[in-house]
Amino acid sequence: MNKLFTILILTTCLLACQKPQKQQVVVDAFKGSYKDNVKGIVSLRTFDHYTRRLNDGYGFYVASNLVVTNLSYIKGAYKVKASPMGLEDFTTVQGFVAYDVDLDLVLLKVNRRNLKFLSIKDATFKADSIYQLFRKNRKLYVDEGLGGNLVASDTLSYKTYEGDFKVGKPVFANSHRLAGLVQEVDGNKRILEARWINQLLKNQKKRPQSIYDLRNKSNKVYISHTKVKGFRIITNKGNIELALSDKTPKYRDNFIKLVSDNFYDSLLVHRVINNFLIQTGAADTKYARKDDVVGWQGPGYTLKMNIQPDLFHKRGMIAASKLPEDRNKHNRSDGSQFYIVAGRLFNNTELDELQVEKGIKYTAAQRKAYTTVGGAPYLDGDYTVFAWVTKGMDVVDQIASVKTYAVDRPVNEIRIKTIEIIRK
Repeated sequence: MNKLFTILILTTCLLACQKPQKQQVVVDAFKGSYKDNVKGIVSLRTFDHYTRRLNDGYGFYVASNLVVTNLSYIKGAYKVKASPMGLEDFTTVQGFVAYDVDLDLVLLKVNRRNLKFLSIKDATFKADSIYQLFRKNRKLYVDEGLGGNLVASDTLSYKTYEGDFKVGKPVFANSHRLAGLVQEVDGNKRILEARWINQLLKNQKKRPQSIYDLRNKSNKVYISHTKVKGFRIITNKGNIELALSDKTPKYRDNFIKLVSDNFYDSLLVHRVINNFLIQTGAADTKYARKDDVVGWQGPGYTLKMNIQPDLFHKRGMIAASKLPEDRNKHNRSDGSQFYIVAGRLFNNTELDELQVEKGIKYTAAQRKAYTTVGGAPYLDGDYTVFAWVTKGMDVVDQIASVKTYAVDRPVNEIRIKTIEIIRK
């Protein structure tokens, strides 16, 4: 009995003296830091054909001389410049070496090399907690947030997000690993998984291509001009209907594309001159305030002039706007702005004087139109006419006669609600 009791006591002591086993903890040993990550982020600035500043945005280095950003931000620009984030030291981007419409990504080749690029190889997308870096008063700050629902397929993976993260910037996991890129698609923010950027790196071309070439990159199929009868411009002053000429095909197809993309929705009729014209199509008028200088921003690209002799500036014709030749080296038309000729009647004496002044000769058809219908003959040969009004000239005249201020801008806003395609 005593022997059994002794064995029980010894066994109990041995069990009590054993050290508890430690639970194995997996630690992310990634050696990243806030300061290292911020050095990989760049500020981007886009410009149009006239070297006018368009938009500011962000991207980040994924190789020593490659920067990734959203295609939708770059698309339509003529030139892009990059600077380290928080500085004003911009240098021109060489061009793009890869893009993906579905992922809304573009890979830019830049002149300034940076060895502090963000590693795609080390990226993670599993952590729920993410942060984004920004600078304020030359100090480093962190915005933290949570990714939303995960959406994943064979060709795309992202997390939805509602917050203040800046589009084009990278986001990071708590381990400081790269997590993804912030995008905005159809008004909704999302965080695209970083691994998709690797596709661009694998598919990049050796020689950079012009940023300007991105303007036509799209998977969208637009309606054929053969199925379009015309267009209806719906304004807060009434409706104007128009038809496009097949003799200026690039202008025709460009207008179909812009209307299909709702480019003109909510833009102002920003320039009005009685007995002359009404003008619209400037992107900077969408959210313009009363005293803003407007009418200089198009879609970021221009079109080559295409003067057709039988498309001239009689009343009701529509032509593409452009800057004067002294500010427009290649004398190209704006990509979106256009004007409708209201015009006035001219007599033959005036036309004779214009012929001498412009060094041209008006045809019998032009003389008949300008002396019986009216128009703006002094613009012939200088602007591309590509369409004409089929209905609603009374609305054009009403708009052309409104009270204006500053640079011929209507006192009371005249806005395009939308432009509808009239199908055949």
